[in-house]
Amino acid sequence: MNCKLLFIAMANGILSMNQNYQQMSFSELRAYVVENREDIEALRFLMSKRDPNYPKYPMPLTEADMQAQMEIIRRKINGEL
Repeated sequence: MNCKLLFIAMANGILSMNQNYQQMSFSELRAYVVENREDIEALRFLMSKRDPNYPKYPMPLTEADMQAQMEIIRRKINGEL
């Protein structure tokens, strides 16, 4: 983001340099990011706090991969995983 866009974003309250993400719990920070999707710094901070042991799923490249990923999501929603 160039300086002019950064200034405009800060002036419009889109980016908040005063927000202290370190003092928020993970749940509070996640809720904040959901409500303030344009706050890129909050999103970056949230992503830096991900659990490194959480399973990683590859990007689906084929229709079969997409179906397999949808099955994983369905199972997670139903509490099977």
